[in-house]
Amino acid sequence: MGNAVVLGPLLLPRRLPSARLFKSAVQPMRWASRSPLFAGRPSAGPLWRSLVRLLALLATLSHAGMVARVARAQELPMERCDALPVVDVLVAGIDKWFLVDTAATSILNLESFAAGQARDIHVTSWSGTLATSAKEVTLPDLTVGRTKVVELKLPAIDLSAIGKACGRRIDGILGVDLLGKLGASINLKEHTMHVATLDEVHGAELVTAMQHEMRRCVDAFNDSDEQKFGDCLDPKIVLFSIDTELYGREQVVGYFRERYFHQVPAARLDIRESAFHPIGEAVWYEYEFTIDSARGKLHGRGMAMCKKSEGHWRMASMHHSIAELESAAVPGEKR
Repeated sequence: MGNAVVLGPLLLPRRLPSARLFKSAVQPMRWASRSPLFAGRPSAGPLWRSLVRLLALLATLSHAGMVARVARAQELPMERCDALPVVDVLVAGIDKWFLVDTAATSILNLESFAAGQARDIHVTSWSGTLATSAKEVTLPDLTVGRTKVVELKLPAIDLSAIGKACGRRIDGILGVDLLGKLGASINLKEHTMHVATLDEVHGAELVTAMQHEMRRCVDAFNDSDEQKFGDCLDPKIVLFSIDTELYGREQVVGYFRERYFHQVPAARLDIRESAFHPIGEAVWYEYEFTIDSARGKLHGRGMAMCKKSEGHWRMASMHHSIAELESAAVPGEKR
């Protein structure tokens, strides 16, 4: 069996929704409370009810994020071996101390892992790469936090000099190759190591897939391709902006057709996503956008949700909370 990474489950999201996400949700509600549409009845209307449900969801996510931060199941404390960080590692269920070295390849201490076959290897560290003779040891599994690597082959050499420098035996070096397999990140200020979980890996894959497919939506918009743009939208999409409340694919496509499609020169959309929050098979995120058209340049920001539908990622919800229009220059007018 080759090297395989087995990741343990994550019960709660690690990242808190950002303050901007809550601000993005609150802003449309402030506008809605002042709008004539809701005058005298601030709790009425589908827009208001939708935003209330949205804030309830964000509050739930925030609470879950805070609980996850307290648990910090994958935030592992690092100790010191002289000036170097070390971390507790389980090898076949037995606690071992490994030096964390992002400039080295992973190596075992021959005193701790004597069994193995001798062969010539190349060892890399901060001081360079050298050829030496070492034993190759096969570990049944190596676990950091709740993340496990199985059937791992590593060289074993004499690391006793490192142990003497800090007064304890060092059983191995956790080098850049294993840190990459573990999806590890090091926080030297907090003396912690974060190791990726299955949910984080899955969430990152969802975000990457969603972003890849959403590029076709931007291209369809810039090409005024109504059919392809409509296919990017969930049939039940909802879109709220400062002056618009739209429900369903036909309304949304019609809105963009009326305002932006088939212009000369063509309207151009640029969008930048951030602060992704995967939830199940959907992704919430914040975005900033610019639409440059004959009407002027519109700047806005808000939050959106994409979900998979019929094997493709589609936009299911958009909330523009802030928008600013730079009017197009009149021919001959000085700006």
